[in-house]
Amino acid sequence: MANLALGIDTGGTFTDGVIWELDERRILCKTKVVTTRHDLNLAIDNCLQGLLDQWPEDYKLDEIKMISLSTTLATNAIVEGQGAEVGLIQIGFSPEGPLPTPHHASISGGCNVRGRITREVDLQEAEEAVKSLEGKVEAFAVSGYMSVRNPKQEIQVSRLISEITGCPVVSGHQLSSDLGFRERTVTAVFNARLISLITNLIDAVKENIQNRGIKAPLMVVKGDGTLISEKMARERPVETLLSGPAASIIGAMALTGLEEGVVVDMGGTTTDVAILQEGRPALNQKGARVGGWMTRVKAADITTEGLGGDSLIKVSSSGELSIGPQRVFPLAWAVDRYPQLLDELKEIWEEVYFPIENQPTVILVYIKDPVNLDLSETEKLMLELLKENPHTLFHLGRRLQKDPEIIPWRRLVNVGSLHRASLTPTDLLHVSGEFDRWNKEAARIGINIMARRMSKAPEDFMEAVLEKIYFQVSSLLVEVLVGCKEENGSLEDSGGRFFLKKLFSKDEDEKGLIEFSTRVNIPLIAVGAPVAAYFPQIAERLNAPLSLPEAAEVANAVGTVSGKVIERTQIVVKPGEHGGFLVYTPGGREGFLEMEEAVQYGRKIGREHVHKKAENSGASDIEIVEHREDKFTNLYGFVPEGEEEQNRLFIETIIEFSAVGRPWGDGN
Repeated sequence: MANLALGIDTGGTFTDGVIWELDERRILCKTKVVTTRHDLNLAIDNCLQGLLDQWPEDYKLDEIKMISLSTTLATNAIVEGQGAEVGLIQIGFSPEGPLPTPHHASISGGCNVRGRITREVDLQEAEEAVKSLEGKVEAFAVSGYMSVRNPKQEIQVSRLISEITGCPVVSGHQLSSDLGFRERTVTAVFNARLISLITNLIDAVKENIQNRGIKAPLMVVKGDGTLISEKMARERPVETLLSGPAASIIGAMALTGLEEGVVVDMGGTTTDVAILQEGRPALNQKGARVGGWMTRVKAADITTEGLGGDSLIKVSSSGELSIGPQRVFPLAWAVDRYPQLLDELKEIWEEVYFPIENQPTVILVYIKDPVNLDLSETEKLMLELLKENPHTLFHLGRRLQKDPEIIPWRRLVNVGSLHRASLTPTDLLHVSGEFDRWNKEAARIGINIMARRMSKAPEDFMEAVLEKIYFQVSSLLVEVLVGCKEENGSLEDSGGRFFLKKLFSKDEDEKGLIEFSTRVNIPLIAVGAPVAAYFPQIAERLNAPLSLPEAAEVANAVGTVSGKVIERTQIVVKPGEHGGFLVYTPGGREGFLEMEEAVQYGRKIGREHVHKKAENSGASDIEIVEHREDKFTNLYGFVPEGEEEQNRLFIETIIEFSAVGRPWGDGN
């Protein structure tokens, strides 16, 4: 009897699915369907059906041992400000700077860095704060000052909230043992915000698989590429931030067998870059930054660029070319779905339409009615026309008897009521013959229109777009590999653009008297639907060994079923305030007279806690790895050789535990 897994990845453009043979580590069947962003349930249904339509006759559905899911839902919700309204109760600390929710209150309480309660929490004050927020919010987050050293007050207030409101409650100490009150507060709020969204997604997936008679347990990919059970994903949805990009790293490793390299995942919306080291993605130890907010979520260290197969190709009225970061529907897809749009594109070509502010190939597609938005008469009329059929902006201007340049469409796009279609790199691949899924003629007309806007022949325009893609991706990779992203700045910002152009441009005029070159010493592992079209050229310019794995287009889905369950926890032992030693555990703090007694207690609690976390996350065959670090300092600076021991001052002992397990068991 075989051991199979079903993997699903819901990305911004496509939803990918695979049936994976767990023991032989190979794909039995795969599918890629368009992500219906307004209804993820529909995309998952289409994905499952696409897999079942290819189901191998030699296998049975009851041989599926697990289903695993990765998703961009959590990340997108934070970036776009979606999710539940959250009430935040802060204990012993008043807010400084912006908070990720307008509904917050501060109450007295708190403890010091050693976990000693410095001021008791006033439960009457807490009750009044909760009741002031009740009815305005759907979930609560509680964050206490230094709660990682003593979570007692967070536990008291959380229990009170549950009794008063019955709403979901998240405590900061449950999500991170790291110091950093603000980041832990942000993480708790995000977790509370995401509970209903992730719950709805998981329920939709479970309904779809159960309707098809599949009874295997459901796992979810975390932002570090490891797996958790659906139960833990419902409780800790914030840990699924960056789930999709993390899955691509694990999938790249599974498909290539490589344990070192730079993984590049080019999808429809973004290009994500991460370093693979010793068989695992490099982690951002400070926590993931999402939507401008710093969190304490341990996630893969991923750099994202708004460049993908469905990125908007723009040519300014002065002829300057740019690509992204906005995502639009490809013209080929739009005309394939709405054939009448082909005549409207031909109309633009024949009329030599040359707008100043807009792109000539823009098509507007109705998605949904806006909520809580006062619409102008023109906006109302636009929506009525677009509900019937999508239209080019040029054609819409004629129907409304208005100059297309002054039609107020941008606000409706920003709130998600409308979505654009326009020329994208995917359209270029249709014309070059490297992709053949939708309407090639629409892509060709779009290229002709934009080439004319840039005063180039269509072939030269396509070459210019490709050169732009090669340059942007090559520059991104160099910045990541030399560590110039984020805090260290950008090569372009620091004047490095000159050298980047010299490195990657094929223009003979750029070479001059000195020719620059580079060499990447680790494999470039490219995954995602369009990578075969671009990365041979990119690897050549970087002088990098290239790995284009078979089934690269569904690497994310492969990653969902190739990961392990890994749970971590940390125990800290410090000197007591008045002698002895204090042990800080996820459940509180305990005091001991002897150092080794404290350490042994910490080891016992740490191993039990991390083992339980792994079990709750769905692991079987659990192994625990333990690492201890003792920190000392010298009392008097330089100490003669042989006298170090008696002159040492103990600072702390940190014991880190990792529980590693298989995400499926023989009994599943």
